[in-house]
Amino acid sequence: MKTGICSSDFSIAPTEELFAKLESFGIETIQFHFGSVAQSGYVPDNALEIPPDIDGELVALVRRCADRHRVAIKAVNGIFNMAHPDESVRREGLRRLEGLAKAVSGLGCGYITLCSGTRNTLSPWDGHPDNGSAQAWDDMMQTVSAAVRTVEHFGLVLAVETEAGNIIDTPEKARLMMDSIGSPNLKMMMDCANLFHPGQARRENAREVMRHAFEVFGADVVIAHGKDICEGDDIEFCATGEGIIDYPYFIQLLRKYHYAGDMFLHSIFDEAKLPAALRFLRDIEAAV
Repeated sequence: MKTGICSSDFSIAPTEELFAKLESFGIETIQFHFGSVAQSGYVPDNALEIPPDIDGELVALVRRCADRHRVAIKAVNGIFNMAHPDESVRREGLRRLEGLAKAVSGLGCGYITLCSGTRNTLSPWDGHPDNGSAQAWDDMMQTVSAAVRTVEHFGLVLAVETEAGNIIDTPEKARLMMDSIGSPNLKMMMDCANLFHPGQARRENAREVMRHAFEVFGADVVIAHGKDICEGDDIEFCATGEGIIDYPYFIQLLRKYHYAGDMFLHSIFDEAKLPAALRFLRDIEAAV
């Protein structure tokens, strides 16, 4: 298992510059986001993190730069708010997903990562009182079902994660979503920091929260995020190794459930903290 990063943790940069930076940090594997490269001309708009159109020239450029700097693109960010209360937003997200799926195929990558969505119109990550409603669940499930049909056509897999502010906010709901869709093209992304709800982020709770999630959907995990969360009553993320996530236990669980992929750092954002985070995870992976 290699330790990489989500390209969205870096500031937007020209494609060549981004991949040269990744190489300079010794990063060999990434979860890529088209919004990370300046040539996409796209800035996320709080509902759709997929550019409206991705042309073949950009795909070819990204692939050339990745090859030149020996960086493997293992997954691509395809986030849009799959539970947005405005149906037109959900439809536009599905339209963009089809273009993204074609681009991902061109990169030779097999996974698209996304979230289940929220009724919150200001952020795809924040909660809303209506997230627990039957209508929100139905809207999300219809969108997920359509998204799965799209990626099936391209031979790709969708990886969804649990989020306290999303419709899928518990391992049980993740299990229900996958079982209801019933497709091998819908799997899970394990981000242990996202398993905690407000008031739960205590060091003494970490192993139990992680163990429970793996018991519910661990066999379906295809992407692993190395994100961390601060101890406290709120949801506050921090650089890997600075919070309460028990990473030796995380890696043990991944191995127990036969995870075959890499670990992608996420929510670092401060490049000065990246070398320490990389060393932290690599040392643990070598020791466990």
